[in-house]
Amino acid sequence: MSTEQNKNLLLKYNSEVLEKGNMEVLKQIATSDFINHSAPEGMSSGIDGIIYFFTNIIHASFSDLKVQILDMVAEGDKVVTRKQIHGTHSNEIFGIPATGKKITIKVIDIFTITDGKLNEHWGENNFVSVLESLKS
Repeated sequence: MSTEQNKNLLLKYNSEVLEKGNMEVLKQIATSDFINHSAPEGMSSGIDGIIYFFTNIIHASFSDLKVQILDMVAEGDKVVTRKQIHGTHSNEIFGIPATGKKITIKVIDIFTITDGKLNEHWGENNFVSVLESLKS
């Protein structure tokens, strides 16, 4: 696939999966042996772990999610995005009652694409800091 096709795949991932919570799209655009190298300890590193995290944690706790891609760089089979996920803390998360606060999760993702599908992921984010900010 071309660099542009790889970038378009990541745009689809950010729009359909992160923003809209469409896990059927994720199943379509990821390989069956997908590996999330950044999965938290105790969580599956397969696609099921990402589905659980987005469905039961992110989309269950935050509404009005919008992804703002600040940078996207692609070379070979890798695509990197630096982005912010904006939303509202509208439901309980990890024992923290809904606050109505606006949140911003800052993320850097690196994906490997194989045969037109997401195959591997590495990521860094400030999610723990966001959770801490909801407590005060």
